[in-house]
Amino acid sequence: MAPSQQEPSAFSLNPGERIVDCCPLWTSGSDRMLQELANCHYCPRPTYRVITVATVLGLERRAALCSAHYAAAARAFPELERRSA
Repeated sequence: MAPSQQEPSAFSLNPGERIVDCCPLWTSGSDRMLQELANCHYCPRPTYRVITVATVLGLERRAALCSAHYAAAARAFPELERRSA
């Protein structure tokens, strides 16, 4: 497979994490957050969705994904489709 046609890097969860939210960038919070999440965390493309992940201790992280990386993540984590509807 040519490099431009390879499957994008997949979003993953660390042990003890769970997906708590998935939303478009423009509904994800403050202006500072919008600047930090404007591009995909895996490539320079614009963000399509922001996934919020929580640990069992209640700590949160956000992952900004372009449409290609989101599609790969949704295949791996079907709950993303339900949360983003």
